[in-house]
Amino acid sequence: VKAAYMHCAKAFMRSDLWKPETWYDRATLPTLGQIMRDQLAVADSAEATDRWLDEEYRKTMW
Repeated sequence: VKAAYMHCAKAFMRSDLWKPETWYDRATLPTLGQIMRDQLAVADSAEATDRWLDEEYRKTMW
């Protein structure tokens, strides 16, 4: 990361971003495969996409 900008200090303060008790339970969040299927109309199942992503991340970052 070369630069990061804060849009609004008040919004950041109201977000309680640094307070773990305000975070979503990660178990309730969709996987990247589910997000890709829903948002990008990927033909494969979410599970297949998650497996593919896992394999690709292990092989390369690019």
